[in-house]
Amino acid sequence: MAVLAAVVLAGLHLYRADERGQLTAPKPQPCAEESVRCHLLSTGVWTVIYTPPGEEGAPVIRTSGERGGLVLWDPGRPGLRPLDAVAARSFLPSWLRHRAVVTFVEPWAVHGVSAECLETVTDISTGGELSEWQTKNWPDDFRNSCEMDLYRLDRVEYRDSFKELIEKEGEISGVYAQSFGAVRATAVMPELERTGGWAVMDAPAPPPGTSATTLMTERSLAVEAGLQDLMGCGDDDAAPDCRKQLHRTLRDMGYDAQADGVEEYERMTALFSLSHDLKAGAEPLRGILTDWPDLGEADKRVIGSGSYSYTRRRGDGQVLPEFVGYLANVCTAYRGWGVGAGSPERNPLGAALSRMHRPCSVMPAGADSTWPMPEAKEAPRLLLLVNPLDPVAPPYAAEAWAGEYPDADRLDYRYPGHTKAPGELDGEVSAWIAGSAG
Repeated sequence: MAVLAAVVLAGLHLYRADERGQLTAPKPQPCAEESVRCHLLSTGVWTVIYTPPGEEGAPVIRTSGERGGLVLWDPGRPGLRPLDAVAARSFLPSWLRHRAVVTFVEPWAVHGVSAECLETVTDISTGGELSEWQTKNWPDDFRNSCEMDLYRLDRVEYRDSFKELIEKEGEISGVYAQSFGAVRATAVMPELERTGGWAVMDAPAPPPGTSATTLMTERSLAVEAGLQDLMGCGDDDAAPDCRKQLHRTLRDMGYDAQADGVEEYERMTALFSLSHDLKAGAEPLRGILTDWPDLGEADKRVIGSGSYSYTRRRGDGQVLPEFVGYLANVCTAYRGWGVGAGSPERNPLGAALSRMHRPCSVMPAGADSTWPMPEAKEAPRLLLLVNPLDPVAPPYAAEAWAGEYPDADRLDYRYPGHTKAPGELDGEVSAWIAGSAG
């Protein structure tokens, strides 16, 4: 549920299998490096193991008191494409950078998203109202052209891949799950509990089964709150109607009765893209919100760049395979799609999120692709890393996890964006893990 344009490794071979379990998928390019090891599991899922720097070929790195050192890393998002070792480790928090970590390669990245599916999702993801023809036909077109079960990592595949990986590599000491990765980590929580492992959930997305309306509403409100802070609405010298004026600006940016919806969609998706890191995006965001409606060329370029990096490809506007991978994974984790998250008048950002997630309302999902919550007694030692300023995974999500697992520990950090916990928590997280191994 983070910025969907993740770092992409050029040259990844694409392959579309007729069946997920087919074991002829080409080896991801990073697996040719000496600094990583890979397995193609019987589930049809590739794993990439990043050994510690300077210790190529070492299966694990151990710390005092631990039984083992291999850590499963789920970065959330729609999952990253396979990365080289240097790029992968740049995404890790400092407490993991000298540990051996393993990731599951996303099926959408290995098998490839079909051109027909990309075209169908593009047709319904460009903003504006659907035509009468689209309303009647796109659900069937979507189901017929998009093999979503081929593009997602199902719960049973995730669990079985984890168990097979243990057979090949020995014990996995724990799981580091970021954002939506926390949802998927529920599939292996009982196994971690059985083996005395641990789980660290960093800025966790809402638990599986959360209402889609709640998911989109809370996220839209968190983004608007972040923009209010960015515009100084809480400052002592702020105008009395600062928050109301910002809301009117967002409303007008997201809804124009005289337009066709495409420009509004670009503006709102650009806001979501830039608000992923409100600190880094502060200057361009302030410029856009201050200049509206008289946007200059620089503002328009920022909007275009932000929007296209978020869901679509520049030039032809085709949705990114990452976006289809995101839909394939996220839509089945939550319930009640299609109701929406408010009108453009009352919740402009929520209405934009509803348009983004149109395919979720007709997403086919089998029993294997849902993510039921394990009972509290099935949970391993659990640490929640919570960022109250997170605009993507608002703090209500962490509160929901804590409600399900009241024995979970918690550490807070503050950053105006959706990112990994800062290095300042390194010692506390390391000490918690060492305690969990005792």
